[in-house]
Amino acid sequence: MLIVFAGPPCAGKSTLATELARRRNLPVLSMDATRRRILPAAAHTRADRQVAYRAMHMAAGLLLRAGAAAILDAPYGHAEDRDDLAQTAAGADLRLIECRVSPETAVLRFRRRAPDPIRLDLTETLVRQLVLAFPYTHAGLLLDTEIHSPSECLEQIESFLDPPTP
Repeated sequence: MLIVFAGPPCAGKSTLATELARRRNLPVLSMDATRRRILPAAAHTRADRQVAYRAMHMAAGLLLRAGAAAILDAPYGHAEDRDDLAQTAAGADLRLIECRVSPETAVLRFRRRAPDPIRLDLTETLVRQLVLAFPYTHAGLLLDTEIHSPSECLEQIESFLDPPTP
């Protein structure tokens, strides 16, 4: 199984992915962490992110071929990143979890964060723009992380991943 957390900045992807990984003892592959590891001195450009997505997808593909499950944590705001994900997950049980948040809540969450050494380019204005423009696919579970607490979101995720049998 490949569990994918997608959504705009400050929507709760990393929080939920990390907790689910802890609960299920699964590896988490984060696009930002991957970019930082393989391109430590690079700017946070679209080209850098594309390299990180490819590296993250390659690692996920290796895990899937070895029979292991994994969790991916990335925005997936560009069609080409979603297309590459679909190729990586071909034949696998792909579970997409999209995290939704309002621009106002995303900006408040951004203000509460310490400065992000990974996303130096992120500003309140950019957070707002990215939230407003995020292309939700509605292809899996859509979580409103503004309305539901992290524990409520995790309950929904667990039900989505392991639906009750009749």
